[in-house]
Amino acid sequence: MRALVGIVLTVLTIFSIGVSHAQEDHGLAASTDKQYYQPGDRVVISGSVQQPTDDNPVTIIVRNPIGNVYAVGQVPLASGLFSHNFVLGGDATDGNYTVNIRQGGMTAQIQFHVTPGQVVLIPVMDGVIRSTGTFANMIKYGTAQVSTPENSITIPLDTSMIQNESIPEEYHIPKHVIDSTYGHLVVKENGILMDCAQSEADGERVLDCPINKGTYSLTLMGTSVIPEFGPLAAFALSAGISAVIISSRRLGIPGSR
Repeated sequence: MRALVGIVLTVLTIFSIGVSHAQEDHGLAASTDKQYYQPGDRVVISGSVQQPTDDNPVTIIVRNPIGNVYAVGQVPLASGLFSHNFVLGGDATDGNYTVNIRQGGMTAQIQFHVTPGQVVLIPVMDGVIRSTGTFANMIKYGTAQVSTPENSITIPLDTSMIQNESIPEEYHIPKHVIDSTYGHLVVKENGILMDCAQSEADGERVLDCPINKGTYSLTLMGTSVIPEFGPLAAFALSAGISAVIISSRRLGIPGSR
């Protein structure tokens, strides 16, 4: 009998951990878009209130693993629904984060977990693509090649250090670097279309892609791409041309006037 009780308690504990990122309490339901995050990720908290108390906003307080307030938000209800998001800092402590949610007299508490991650910056002309993942250092990125006519960016990869068949990587891509009016980017691995989960945040697109061992290039295609000659390069080019013209006039070179 004791053994049976122990098994039941174990199952209940595992089940409660598995759904700890979602909770409903007296008509106030809330959840996070993921249960596990890494520093630099965007956390999205959303939910619903069945019977709102007046027009009170939803108050959200996020506490880090040692109990200190990490983020605070107040968001209005729209047809009984609410959503709030924030970005975890690069120095976010790993561990369980607690989210307390209140609307009027109703409360709910949910949790999410932050795991230590690694961040790799991929320069693209005057912009930067940020790659995050637990095994991000197993991929080495070469110099990104921009094709303005094709609205594409191709990044060479060295994946020889990947030990398993693939590793998950998350790419944060600023919209001013590359964007698409269709709402998503076309992604190719070694020239072949690949399936990446895509989401949109403030000023950037986020791609969740499984990078396979043996991948040597990653191509992003959209409808607009960062100019091949950015503002600084264009200024330097213009200044250089002006200097040549001035020097030519001073030396009296024919055709310089």
